[in-house]
Amino acid sequence: MGMPSTWQQGLSWLRAPTNELAFAMRNALRWSRGAPILPDEGKQDLFAALSPAARAQAERVANELTQRYDLHRLLARSTRASWAGSLQHLLGLERLVGTLPLPMGADGVVRALDVGCGDFHYATALQRWLARQASTSTTAANSNSPATASSVVLRGIELDGHGLYADWRSRADHARAHADLAAVAGSTVLFQVGDFTRLALPTQDVVTAFFPFLTSYACLRWGAPVSRCSPRRLLARAVATVRPGGWLLVVNQTNDECGRLRRLLAQHPVELVASCEWQCDLVPWRESTCGQIGSLWRRSLG
Repeated sequence: MGMPSTWQQGLSWLRAPTNELAFAMRNALRWSRGAPILPDEGKQDLFAALSPAARAQAERVANELTQRYDLHRLLARSTRASWAGSLQHLLGLERLVGTLPLPMGADGVVRALDVGCGDFHYATALQRWLARQASTSTTAANSNSPATASSVVLRGIELDGHGLYADWRSRADHARAHADLAAVAGSTVLFQVGDFTRLALPTQDVVTAFFPFLTSYACLRWGAPVSRCSPRRLLARAVATVRPGGWLLVVNQTNDECGRLRRLLAQHPVELVASCEWQCDLVPWRESTCGQIGSLWRRSLG
């Protein structure tokens, strides 16, 4: 996937006034009906569009991920889309990070922050991956106190948290329900509505950003206010929030977007550790995952 054409970019600016007004109204109203009961949509035919061989492979991989990360509660309390999206995140994270030791505090706690988390439907997947990666890292270091789910403190932050869904609940309502579902075995999973670039936050071991807006076109197409789209400020704050030796993990929609990420991060004290394709056959929107790129960056110690 490449950059949009000049006329597509130009037409996207017609959305700008409406986006700004709608965002202002949502923030003024701050609508909430409380956290919903997360539904259990059937997943039996999730891979029906694949060929028989590919379908069997997809079902095997989904079952392995469910067992490896103990996703049974998520499986029973998720839509088809949120379940598939969680599987995609886990596959991508495994492919990108592999067995690299996860950075964590001296107290054995992994503090992680997810920027632009939307409705945080992947909170369980991200928390389980952090916990398992931390446990593996601690065991590999021959520690006598391996990390568990309670060793993870995960916070999701979303700028546009007050948008309404079809059930007349807000994005924040759904995000809090997903955060509550992810917070098991004493773990801490939080959700917050706010502008990440303006919040006072403690330093983190890991900062993630899945599909951040690095162009005004992407921001406008999603319906967000372009006045809040500042890739340089966003990435500068993300790097500043990562402690020395910690990780910044970013997933971009296109190769062009990833190229811009690399150019912007070249101005900051981070080094590229790994990158990989984020393409996934486990989601119904598999075609749109072509060209997605994940990259892992480490904050310099100096």
